[in-house]
Amino acid sequence: MEDIKYDARLIEIKVKASKKEDVLKILADDLKALDYVEDNFYEHVIEREKNFPTGLPTAIPIALCHTEAQYVKHAAVCLATLEKPVKFQEMGTPQNTIMAEMVFLIAMKNPKDQVPWLRKMMEFCKDLHGLETIRDSVDKVKLADFLRQHLA
Repeated sequence: MEDIKYDARLIEIKVKASKKEDVLKILADDLKALDYVEDNFYEHVIEREKNFPTGLPTAIPIALCHTEAQYVKHAAVCLATLEKPVKFQEMGTPQNTIMAEMVFLIAMKNPKDQVPWLRKMMEFCKDLHGLETIRDSVDKVKLADFLRQHLA
């Protein structure tokens, strides 16, 4: 698997947002500012989210958003913890909604890396303590280190 960046500059803590598009815009802008993604990355994330929702009803609900590799320059994982949950359609069951407390925006350069990373993430999501650690974190550097240790 390629080197996926877990950069503290790609973490947003206690984001105030009323809808998923606002959270995703903040995260996509962070990725764009560091030149990890193409200029049109955000628009493609939103389009993909409409067609393939990414909300997961884990013990602490999350969303695992992404788009195609052609819009990515360098692999990275971006994360927002939310002050108040935001509505996402459920992955695989879009008629259901979940109230995500955390949003991951994954930028994968190599499409072959996406499934193994998502598998690892799904396994991690079974760990309530790990999810609580992410949700409750207030230190971006420590959180980036934690993500690197558990997801890289």
